[in-house]
Amino acid sequence: MIRSLICSGGMFLAVVMTSATALQMTGRFDVVGVFFPRSAVDDCFQRGFRSDAMAEMNRVRRPLGVEEIRGDEALQHWLVDFVSRSPAPESLKLESVFESVQRQFPGAQYLAANLVTSPDRESLLTSLTNWEATANSDFETVNTAVFVSGRRYGALAILSRRIPRFSLARANETGGRFFNCCPHCAETHALELDRESRTLILSCPYCDLPFDVLALDTHGTIRRAPDFFEGFEMVEPVGEESSALPLDRVVGLWKRVADRCDYEFDHDRSENKEVWKTPSETWNDAAGDCEDTSILLADVLLSAGFDARVAIGWNGNIGQHAWVVLRLADEQFVIETTLQDEITPESLTPIAEAADFYQPEQLFDRDRIFYSVADPAEFGRDCFSPDLWRAIPPASSHSEYSLSLHRVRGKSGSAR
Repeated sequence: MIRSLICSGGMFLAVVMTSATALQMTGRFDVVGVFFPRSAVDDCFQRGFRSDAMAEMNRVRRPLGVEEIRGDEALQHWLVDFVSRSPAPESLKLESVFESVQRQFPGAQYLAANLVTSPDRESLLTSLTNWEATANSDFETVNTAVFVSGRRYGALAILSRRIPRFSLARANETGGRFFNCCPHCAETHALELDRESRTLILSCPYCDLPFDVLALDTHGTIRRAPDFFEGFEMVEPVGEESSALPLDRVVGLWKRVADRCDYEFDHDRSENKEVWKTPSETWNDAAGDCEDTSILLADVLLSAGFDARVAIGWNGNIGQHAWVVLRLADEQFVIETTLQDEITPESLTPIAEAADFYQPEQLFDRDRIFYSVADPAEFGRDCFSPDLWRAIPPASSHSEYSLSLHRVRGKSGSAR
């Protein structure tokens, strides 16, 4: 009788142990947790887990010569909040995670995400350490958010590399790669400045429209094209500004600039391939290239009350070029500052007559940069029509972005 009870008890215990093991492995019931309760997933737990994940990932990266991974506090705070607000974090789709991250952090140039669950904390760490993206040098930060799913732990991990929003101050300070929101189509894209360009004409890769024209000044500082204007004035003969015909005044100012300023190649005075001078620098140096003298003359004409712009584009004889366009009453003229032979009222060339040789791509004055989407046969004959030439709108203040990211998916599975 006793032996029978012992045998039955042994069988019962074996069945219980087998069932408990099966339940533990399937995650339906945490038998171990009944006797050894799991730690609460609080702020301290989150910090400790991310710190350990960072240490384990760097243990993998160091022997490979890959830069050590670090944290991104802004992204970490957002990620924990994002997971805590999800009704079923273990079922999150990685595509929705990517989309949410890029809306909040448009500078996230590279992203990788991994979603895993496990009965215990150590298995979660092992899964992330063995994640193939761990050793990828494209990523420089790791952030994690741990949650409880039934009787299991879960973790959403994000590897990332973020680039800053474009600004002239930051470009001049550090250079490199940035993200920018197009003022035309509001799409966000990455950009990298090329200081070797003759001019830095920045265009959106989505809509192909220009959104800025930049250049280096003589001190190596990047500036917007309108910022080179200074309000430079030239004293006209007493009474001439009121008594002389406008055309004669224009020719007089044009002649004084041309007579004073010799042509000078940028490489004759600077180590940089292309730099622009301010009007006062060009006047004081008595020399400059086509951009320098065009900016000087346009600034002088604007100060004298005339409607003038600098044109950047192509000359049919010499290639890339800069010149001045002037609107006087109902007429428009091309004014050369480097290719003219003589300067008289007859030297002023109507824009329509010069259209075959002068093809402007951008125009700018003291305040605005202009672009055109019209047919060249049209906008080359009129440089002041608001229907043909539109001002580039100011930088967008949109908070919603759609940056094209390099994405790496995680396994999104269970760890045992």
